[in-house]
Amino acid sequence: MGLKKYILGSVILILAVFAYTFSLESGDYRVELFDFVLILPIAAWIVFPTLVLFIVTVLHILFYGAKNYFNNKAITKDTESLTALINKKLLNESSKLNFQNKSFKEIGAIVEQLEIDITNSNFSCDDKNINKTIDQIFTIRSGKYISTKELKLDNQNPLMIENFKNRIEQDVEFALEVIQKSANYPQAILKPAFLKVLADKSMTTIKKLLDSVAFDEEMAVLLLKKDGEQDNQFAMTNEQILNIIKKVNLTNTQLIQIAKSYKALMSPDQIIKLFEDLTVENEEYTFAYLYILAEYEMVDKMRDILENSTPTEFTPFKALVDLKDAGKNTYSLDSICYK
Repeated sequence: MGLKKYILGSVILILAVFAYTFSLESGDYRVELFDFVLILPIAAWIVFPTLVLFIVTVLHILFYGAKNYFNNKAITKDTESLTALINKKLLNESSKLNFQNKSFKEIGAIVEQLEIDITNSNFSCDDKNINKTIDQIFTIRSGKYISTKELKLDNQNPLMIENFKNRIEQDVEFALEVIQKSANYPQAILKPAFLKVLADKSMTTIKKLLDSVAFDEEMAVLLLKKDGEQDNQFAMTNEQILNIIKKVNLTNTQLIQIAKSYKALMSPDQIIKLFEDLTVENEEYTFAYLYILAEYEMVDKMRDILENSTPTEFTPFKALVDLKDAGKNTYSLDSICYK
């Protein structure tokens, strides 16, 4: 029964009882308490308990009705918060949402510790924000770029980083911008941006960016290999090459591959000088330097280096020098399996 119907029915009942008892002309009833005297018709005394019960009942209904209303409102708000939390987890965003209901607090604490992903592109639900998020996720996974005005995420967000990588693949000018304004972009996209520029732009453009790039081994090797494919007028100087190699920790094998890529571009003297300077900077590159000396038959220089080495160091090169000294000039490092 609705509250309005209950109140209306109760009022009618009270009035009917009062009217009936009053019509009996039963007179008045006097109540005395110390100096207080109350005289009312007997009809009033009869309906008074009913009236009190009515008032208490209405207050009871209003109290629990209000309590139920606020409980339902809290559940509705917690449901919205839980949905928002799931949406944020899909977007790899951190969140601190408050829940009022104890059960929702427990569920929220569990969801906050989970990694949520979506694999079904046909997924659909009644919440438009989650549907929009899932559409964006699969759009980005398909290799497309979503404008940052539409995808309002922090630049360090994994989804935004993947989104940036998509744009880099599609737009070399954006890749160029990322390198030029590297402070504005996450470190995770600087390498893909550089590799894109390296593949699509000329060495003239790339050389202007060298001071803005934090190289790793792969980036340095690919850059130097591309440089070795240029005409001499566009290639980097020995000093520039040295500066790049000093920024990373290349292996001797990688340096030998780089030397081979420069073989058609540089003169023997230039390559030998480059690797001599590298060895001065880092003795660990002596192996690569000896390889270059062996390639260009610089036996005397090899001998000078090998004389100052320990008996167990550089044994392939020592063997090669011994063969050369014995007049067996047909041998090379490859033929004696120097690796």
